[in-house]
Amino acid sequence: MSSECAFERKVLSVVCARAGSKGLKNKCIARIGGKMVVEYAIEYSLSLGEGVKTVVSTDIRELIGYCREKGIACIERDRRITSDESRIDDALADALEREGKGFVYCSLVYGNIPTRYPKLFREALGFLEINPDYDAVMSFQNVEKFHPDWMFDYNADLLGRVKETHYRRQMLSQKMIHDGHTLLFRSAKFLGKYSGEADYGKEYRYGIYGERIKPQINSEVIIDIDTAKDLTIAGAIIDPCGNDKA
Repeated sequence: MSSECAFERKVLSVVCARAGSKGLKNKCIARIGGKMVVEYAIEYSLSLGEGVKTVVSTDIRELIGYCREKGIACIERDRRITSDESRIDDALADALEREGKGFVYCSLVYGNIPTRYPKLFREALGFLEINPDYDAVMSFQNVEKFHPDWMFDYNADLLGRVKETHYRRQMLSQKMIHDGHTLLFRSAKFLGKYSGEADYGKEYRYGIYGERIKPQINSEVIIDIDTAKDLTIAGAIIDPCGNDKA
């Protein structure tokens, strides 16, 4: 049996792209190399094989039109889950209830991350398939130069006084941070917690995705676009020749 057949109809991949971003306006439909940022996320999701169903969850009119033109399943988000106060959990639950009946897993694909690696998804799915005691897999990267021990509270007028700690990087405690690339979780458990049918530790970060989450440590170049600087960096990686100057 091929790996694609083994994964048949198991994963709902939800590409989430919301209008109204504050850091960089219209970041999901900004262009790199002639494509919208979110197109890279959609193409990644569509490349994951027959066992993965892709659906785009958005309130961006241009993106809705793009999905219709390309024949890509698209959920036009209700206004109640497009405000600044709405959570990504709301969009995922909405997608699962409308498009994910019978799917064992759900994969969150952020529409503002154009740098994508199918191998990370396949590794995550393979892990959950053989480890039923785990609820989810999330991708993480080692925190290096931007280590919390080297940080100050923001103040543009005066540098705060912070007691000295270990300065050399090799002496710092190792930290990791979710890079936004992979979040694959068991659909039924998530919906049970979201609906209130199952109790869970709401005070814990990512608790709604499970009690046992496998960190997927990787060192890939992953650009989460929230600022104009991020867009410039992503453009230098994806389109180093700068072919999208129009």
